[in-house]
Amino acid sequence: MRLPFFPLHTVLFPHLPLPLHIFEPRYRAMVRDVMADRSPYAGRFVVSMITEGREAGSEHARTSPVGTICEIRTAEQLADGRWVLLAVGLSRAALGATDATGEYVVVEADPLDDVDGQLEPALLPAVQAALDAYMETVKRFVTATASVGHESHEISAVAASLDDVLKPITLPDDPSAASYAVGGLLQIELTRRQHLLELPDAAARLAAELDLLRRESRLLAQNAMPPVPTSDLGYHPN
Repeated sequence: MRLPFFPLHTVLFPHLPLPLHIFEPRYRAMVRDVMADRSPYAGRFVVSMITEGREAGSEHARTSPVGTICEIRTAEQLADGRWVLLAVGLSRAALGATDATGEYVVVEADPLDDVDGQLEPALLPAVQAALDAYMETVKRFVTATASVGHESHEISAVAASLDDVLKPITLPDDPSAASYAVGGLLQIELTRRQHLLELPDAAARLAAELDLLRRESRLLAQNAMPPVPTSDLGYHPN
């Protein structure tokens, strides 16, 4: 299918939300067409991670060959023409030829099916246990970091805030949905996120995420990583 193309410095997994502030003229035009009555795009566009270059559409910009088809769920146009959107990932897609002759780029997107792969029965429970341990380690790490040079009542406030933000998360029973949820929660480099997105099936993704959860927990426990902003740690099921 041909869909508008929106390269970004981010990686979006299916089922997860993507808030956007649209201000560039070409992307205002994109949203106009995507949201139009009887639009052939039916509220959808494609995002892909920018791998080289600072801006999509520049001569030296490069993007990942696998992206995510999104659907706009809410849209508000401001008085000055900007848009505030909430989109949600629908499915992974292999990206093909692009057409830059219009106001914005359009890309050939081939949706990729979600498959379980060689899923061992113990894998998903192991990922759930590793996720629980990871979230607890994040809370301890952030609380310990906040304690440096602060009063006890301030530390207690941080701990209470973390308990509210980092609530226990029960992964979905569906392996693909679970793998995407973990991918969205892990605080890792964009290149690692993109690698997870490109893995062929849920079993491969969950196995890689199990290793990453254990690795990140170990590094946090050893104070080998910088503080993780709690604002980046939310998971929104859709």
